[in-house]
Amino acid sequence: MASAASQEPSKKCWNCFVRLPLEVTQCYSCRKKVGDINEHGIARKPLDWLGYTLAIGSTSAFVYYIWWLFLHYNK
Repeated sequence: MASAASQEPSKKCWNCFVRLPLEVTQCYSCRKKVGDINEHGIARKPLDWLGYTLAIGSTSAFVYYIWWLFLHYNK
């Protein structure tokens, strides 16, 4: 027979699979940010906007450097 605690609505952390209350935004076990619940009861991993912005910026800087290094001097 299931206990009353297991019947409460909850979500699982996407990283360590610990059960969390629905209103929690950070896992208390692994300290990762957790988002809304998906159809399987697992919290979604929120987007890391800072990481994506840094990756796009550094890739753009590298492409510009390659252009400047090889194509700028060939004129």
